[in-house]
Amino acid sequence: MNRIDELDFVVIDNVRCCQGHPLPFGASQVGNGGINFSVNSADAEGCALQLYHRGEAGAYADIRIPDSYRVGSNYSIIVFDQNPEDLEYTHRFWGEMDPAAGLRFDPGIPLPDLYARLISGREVWGQRRDERTPMRCRVVPEDFAWEGDRALEIPLEDLVIYEMHVRGFTRDPASLAKRKGTFAGVIEMIPYLKELGINCVELLPVFEFDELENQRIWEGQSLCSF
Repeated sequence: MNRIDELDFVVIDNVRCCQGHPLPFGASQVGNGGINFSVNSADAEGCALQLYHRGEAGAYADIRIPDSYRVGSNYSIIVFDQNPEDLEYTHRFWGEMDPAAGLRFDPGIPLPDLYARLISGREVWGQRRDERTPMRCRVVPEDFAWEGDRALEIPLEDLVIYEMHVRGFTRDPASLAKRKGTFAGVIEMIPYLKELGINCVELLPVFEFDELENQRIWEGQSLCSF
């Protein structure tokens, strides 16, 4: 396998790039200051990567991924000289517009990355966003310091499991948590859980979703915003 610094570089829309790695999917930092973007679409005929400065309206780069970088149905590219802390991104896809066949490709619509681990633009629960402003993805740095933290390795037969919905666990007004309805609120309640004898917490599925999609609205608030 060739090293990144041995690959052929190209400049697309003022961004230095080279062919990416199909795996892992999503955005990941690689050597030599690069960020690898990999996305898969079996029916797309082309893909572009759009880069934004965090919080700014328009993309500063719109990079059509070269066909030579495509492997089967995978589109991957590495970009260089970008600040991951300041970066947001979306994808655009070319293809057929045939709703009856389940094909709705429109390169004019920026789309979020299904493999993104961090989404921006949905920071306030239940707040309707401007549909003209796409949800964007961010790059998660791999520099979290575990500070010697280790798994407790409690035998299965000794587990006392508390299953919870992250938001619902502390959202009620009676909750003693100061940061209600958040991961931080769950952390605040750890002493309480330990008092109950809980030694394992199981979180209900945790992923980005549109809480206002296909739901009844009461007094302007989603009924699931508990």
